[in-house]
Amino acid sequence: MADRTMTTKPELLSEINTSWAALNSYLGHLSSAQMTGIYDGRGWTVKDHISHLTAWEQSVIFFFQGKPRYEALGIEESLFASGSFDEQNEVIRKQRERVPLPEVISQLQRTHVDLMDLVHPLTEADLNRPIRNDPPDTPASDQRTVMSLIQGDTADHFSEHLAWIESLVETGR
Repeated sequence: MADRTMTTKPELLSEINTSWAALNSYLGHLSSAQMTGIYDGRGWTVKDHISHLTAWEQSVIFFFQGKPRYEALGIEESLFASGSFDEQNEVIRKQRERVPLPEVISQLQRTHVDLMDLVHPLTEADLNRPIRNDPPDTPASDQRTVMSLIQGDTADHFSEHLAWIESLVETGR
């Protein structure tokens, strides 16, 4: 996760762009076999990591649209509310595992562009607003800001999964 919290829009955008570029650069050097034929101890492939990143970015888009994030993730509301990321992520992985690799990559690219189209017009005030009162599924106890939500499901998430992807590919050699 994040070593530091972004406090300004330029910082956030810079961090997103840097981590996005690093992820895409690495993925661009992998073969289809590397993306679909190497499994980690939990049964995840590089393709699964890509689908996972897409799902969580889609959930932020749903947040901005006032829709339940769990719907974007394709999970039950009760599972989303449980906070069990491992269980949530396994459901997400299983529901997307049959999607062909080219479509998975295309979905990631489109989703990222769509999300950034929503982020760019936001002001500092918008980004520093607490999300705890945003319907329909943000609990009042959630202390994050819009900026930290975005950071967590973009820049931090890309970096986190890139490290896992690199390790997975290296182990599979």
